[in-house]
Amino acid sequence: MKEQIKLLIELQSHDAKIQELEGMKKVWPQKLEALHGDVKRVEELLALEHGQLDETELWRRRQEDERRAQEAELLKAKQRSSLVKNAKEMMANERELQANRKASQEREEEVVKLVGAVETAKKSIEQHEADLTALKQHVTEEEAAALKATAEIEAQIVEARKLREEAAARVNPQVLKRYSSIKMRRGLALAPVKNGTCQGCNMNIPPQLFNILQRGNSIEVCGSCHRIIYWHKLVEDDGQPAG
Repeated sequence: MKEQIKLLIELQSHDAKIQELEGMKKVWPQKLEALHGDVKRVEELLALEHGQLDETELWRRRQEDERRAQEAELLKAKQRSSLVKNAKEMMANERELQANRKASQEREEEVVKLVGAVETAKKSIEQHEADLTALKQHVTEEEAAALKATAEIEAQIVEARKLREEAAARVNPQVLKRYSSIKMRRGLALAPVKNGTCQGCNMNIPPQLFNILQRGNSIEVCGSCHRIIYWHKLVEDDGQPAG
């Protein structure tokens, strides 16, 4: 049974390697998904900024139209001032002139503010468009890297599975069936025992069971975690890792 234990240790090593590689393969889709999410957020931000810019420019044009209209009214009021016939008409005309001057000045100030807001918005959009271009380039590079890395990982998985199958073929069918059943339930099917303690669950095993493990003549299971257990020193004499 000592050789069977060694084969199970090898088998579990291959299973761990395959699991590790499968995990590495999943990292790339997750990374690319996050990057595509970043691209989408920047695109949405740009769409929002473009919409706000359009609204600001539309409002600026309206203010400019109103300013021109008020300037025209101011000109008319000035022209009428030469036609006043009495003090009452002169005072009314002066009030109209002042109102038009004030409204025109307010419109001019509003237009200046809007022109500044438009320029600021355009600069922000320009920067975000540059950011988006750089981000898309980065995504393209990462996609290429993902294809290459995934292909390499797939090749390693194929090789690891081949080695795993070769190891499994040397394991006693009944022992292999037991190993596979425990692996499905526990993930880790095999655990060494050190200083009388199962390394799978950190629980002490009965002294009688420990004596049996030291002989290495049978496949034994931990009473606490139900994993296959072995005395770690049993496999050290051949340079085999103690697990």
